[in-house]
Amino acid sequence: MCEAYMADLKVQRPVTDTAFDTEKMKDTVSKLAKVLSHDATKLTLACKPPRKPAEGIKMISEMSNTFYRLVGFYNTIPNTAGNEYKLQYRAAIRDALAGALALCQTFRTDQTFMVSTAELWETCKAMETAMPANNQEAVLRKWKEMVVLMNDAKSEVHGLVSGEEHDEDEEALDEDQVEVAKKVAKLVDLCILACTKIERRCIREVTAEACDAILELGIALGDETDVVVSQIYDADREEMKQHMNTYVSCALELIALAQKNTTEEHAKWFEMCKLKIKEINEKSS
Repeated sequence: MCEAYMADLKVQRPVTDTAFDTEKMKDTVSKLAKVLSHDATKLTLACKPPRKPAEGIKMISEMSNTFYRLVGFYNTIPNTAGNEYKLQYRAAIRDALAGALALCQTFRTDQTFMVSTAELWETCKAMETAMPANNQEAVLRKWKEMVVLMNDAKSEVHGLVSGEEHDEDEEALDEDQVEVAKKVAKLVDLCILACTKIERRCIREVTAEACDAILELGIALGDETDVVVSQIYDADREEMKQHMNTYVSCALELIALAQKNTTEEHAKWFEMCKLKIKEINEKSS
């Protein structure tokens, strides 16, 4: 049952529905998650000693019906609702299916079932209370996770500049590497500032499609942040220059898209940000 539904979630369906209500979908999934949590509780009670096979079979059937409805509703989400919105609902339902499968397997192998039950309850609670109401919410959630990782990289590079990130079993940065680290730190600081501005002035106010495009470029920038910081120790001067050029290209592409999706006032700020990023990078050449 669970494996069949997991396979069904992988099927890409070209759904079209101009009247689709993303907030109604959130409410529907919330209610079904509560039902699924109750189903898991009843299944656990039926399967713990002294076991009641008939009741257990009944609850397996009830859970299957609940998943049938969850997957069915997921399959009504049109692409226009937003890619990240759809991905987060698919991931949540997939996690619930995986949790139900793990719970059923504990009964088959006589393993302790309380851990699996608790994990499924937790997944259901998240589906009940924390699903996005629209693509903007979904993208904001992912964006904030990305910025947290960028801030980790920021702390690391500033630690390299100050010497606080130096381990005793590693060689200290030489003078050239310190200068590179300082310039990388300035770029990372400015990129994080731009990402914060994008979160406040773009993502909350644009279409679902624009949100997805901004997120895609944001994730690319986040990945390159990790790369450019991690390579300070290992890359030679020319390699580091390439990494910084790639990083700057990602940043400029993201900021340019943000400019197209904000007001004239904020577009001017993004233009100044682009100029500053170029200036820092040219000084590092």
